[in-house]
Amino acid sequence: MGLLDKASDAASPAAKKPVAKAKPKAVAKAKPKAVKIADEPAAVKAKPVKAKRVKKAKVRPQGLPSDFEIASPNSRRIAWFTNFVVNLGPIFGFLFAVAILDAFTTTAAIIALTALILNLFVVPIMSGRTLGNFVSRTKNITSSGVKPNLVHGILGNSTGILSLMGIVMLMINAGSMFTESGSAQIWASIWSIIGLVFIILFFVNSSFRRGSETSQGLYDSLFGAYLVKHVPAEGEASSGFIGRLEGMASYGDRFTERSEARKAKKAEKAEKVKTVSESTADDSIDAESETNSDTEEEKASSKKAKKN
Repeated sequence: MGLLDKASDAASPAAKKPVAKAKPKAVAKAKPKAVKIADEPAAVKAKPVKAKRVKKAKVRPQGLPSDFEIASPNSRRIAWFTNFVVNLGPIFGFLFAVAILDAFTTTAAIIALTALILNLFVVPIMSGRTLGNFVSRTKNITSSGVKPNLVHGILGNSTGILSLMGIVMLMINAGSMFTESGSAQIWASIWSIIGLVFIILFFVNSSFRRGSETSQGLYDSLFGAYLVKHVPAEGEASSGFIGRLEGMASYGDRFTERSEARKAKKAEKAEKVKTVSESTADDSIDAESETNSDTEEEKASSKKAKKN
């Protein structure tokens, strides 16, 4: 045991000596390598980009332009009557010659066809107006203030003709629908239906016109057209064939003057009747009041007599 104690004592002072700490080696700092910056490329000139023009949507004006005035009912009647006479008068004459006189007159057929083509195609293409418009000093315009499409004029002016054709088609083909058979029955049914459509369109057009504040018919509403008074622009002078048509407005002016004079006479008569009726009513009221006062006085006097 003694030997072991001695050995431990001899080893203890050596163990108690402080151990020198290892100094950390200085780490060489890595120097950043100089990076060669490449030469910057020359600035590319950018081409100016043109901004695209945005197309503005054209807004179509709606309603009657403020520069125009709706045609009066009297002007409408003059225009309708003139177109009716020009379009259907020769046709009625031709039908009368065929049905009553039992003769096919070539002259009457040529006159009817010429008048129809003249009023439906030639004059509207040249001036945008019909003979009825010239006589009544009216014209058709759109909401933009320009004349409407030619199709509008053809449909609007041929409503009466188409309805007459529809009546004739029904008279000719309605019976064959029930008596014939096969293809004849089919064609009779087709022509009868077309004629019925023409007649219905006539009544629909008239009902549209009656229900509209601006007196627009069916085709006027579809094409946005209005019948207005024709007022010549400054410096507008018509000559030749159109000038002669403009001279036809004198007939319409005479008719309007006569109608206005009749209306004035009717208004004067109505005022006279009113004044007479009012005066008679006042006289009757005064008479009644006088009689009532007399009866009241009589009653008062009778009551006094009874008291006495």
